[in-house]
Amino acid sequence: MGKPTNIKLTLQYDGTGFYGYELQPGRRTVRGEIEKALFKLYKKKFKLVSASRTDSKVHALCQTVNFKAPGNIPASNLPRAINTKLPDDIRVIGAWVVGAKFNARFDSKSKTYEYSVYNEEFMPPLIRNFAWNIRLKLDIARMKRAARHLIGKHDFTSFCAVGGDDKDFVRKIMKIEIARGGKSNLVSIKVTGDGFLYKMVRIIVGTLVEVGMGKRKPETMKAVLEGKDRKLAGRTAPPQGLCLTKIIY
Repeated sequence: MGKPTNIKLTLQYDGTGFYGYELQPGRRTVRGEIEKALFKLYKKKFKLVSASRTDSKVHALCQTVNFKAPGNIPASNLPRAINTKLPDDIRVIGAWVVGAKFNARFDSKSKTYEYSVYNEEFMPPLIRNFAWNIRLKLDIARMKRAARHLIGKHDFTSFCAVGGDDKDFVRKIMKIEIARGGKSNLVSIKVTGDGFLYKMVRIIVGTLVEVGMGKRKPETMKAVLEGKDRKLAGRTAPPQGLCLTKIIY
């Protein structure tokens, strides 16, 4: 079978038909489909290490995983070989041999998630699985002012949903970009950080949207952070508008 090598894969997937990335008994998951495809290819099971455990219905353009594989298939041939075993809503877009100590989860320096809001009365059916429909006109300037309070290293307890396994709630947000796409009704909210708590980005988005709708003042974001109480933040934005778009190593 050849000497084992550490293989890094970059994945893209439409999260609509999945109960998230991580394995769940009796449910269709991204990791489950990847592991099944690798088993069909190599006739053995592998332990995958992933950069992010995306939630149900959340999408990815650059999910990264690594695994120790036999060296009998060149990395350059792996995307084509694995994709023949995968369903149409997942694709391996790149494969590389990396150092033996590379870890897709712990070696990442930053991750960027982009959330899409369709800010118009009626949601076009073709994007219903990729955006959140907000009918009331959003004030982007107010949202930007609110977002500034989140930049830096903070305790983000207020932006962590119940049900996660996080023990340390301190994270660093490097950048939040909010923009309306020209004449488009799509509003993009990009959040870049060193890591994220359970549903953290979706809670940030939900809170910023409330600011944009005039339901809370931008300045209250500081008090939400300092309060360290989930009840102080806004609603959790629905999952389908969220996409993992960039990982820096």
